[in-house]
Amino acid sequence: MTGQIPDSVQYRGHSYSLTGQEGEGLFDPADHGIQPAVMSTACWRGFICEYTVVDGGLVLTELQLSVEGDPPTLFGVAPERDELRDLIYRNLREPVRFTGRLLLGREFIDGLYVHMGFQSSWKYQDVQELEFENGHLTAVHDRSAEAAQRRAAPDPADAPPAHTDSEAVQDWIKKTFSQDIDL
Repeated sequence: MTGQIPDSVQYRGHSYSLTGQEGEGLFDPADHGIQPAVMSTACWRGFICEYTVVDGGLVLTELQLSVEGDPPTLFGVAPERDELRDLIYRNLREPVRFTGRLLLGREFIDGLYVHMGFQSSWKYQDVQELEFENGHLTAVHDRSAEAAQRRAAPDPADAPPAHTDSEAVQDWIKKTFSQDIDL
C-alpha cells in the first residue's frame, strides 16, 4: 500500500494537511452524482480537496478528481486536465456548510511516516483543531502539546502488527485509512 494524499486546508497563511474530521458537510463527489475513479495508489478515493478558511468561513478552493468518461462542470467551473489526465478545478469559491471539528497538521515529522493510509495528526509538529457550525469557524484550539505528548508515549496500537495476525492487520489497515480524529 501507499500513504494517501490528504486534503489540505489553507489557514492563517499556512497550508495544513487535513488529518482528522468529525462532523458532516465536507465536499463529497457522490452529493453531485459523481463516482470518482482511483487516481493512483496514493489516492484510492479518487479526489483531493483544498479548503481555505476565508473571513471565518470554510470554502472549497480547489478540487482534483479522477472520473471515467466526460468530466462534469462543478459549481460553474470546467476542469482542466493535468499531466496524469486527472481533472483539476481551480479558483473555486464554494462555501462548505461543514458542522463539526477538523484536525489540521503542519510540519510533518518524516521519521514517523507509515507507508499506509493517512498520516495521524500526532505525527505533525503544529496541530490545530478548528470547530465549525454550518461552515462558520466558531473555535480554534492548538493541539500541538497533545500531539507531542502522544509522540512521547506511543500507543502500541499505532505500530503495524505482526503479519501472522491477519485480523489485527486488517484492523490496523482500516485504522490507517480512517480520518477520524485521533487525539
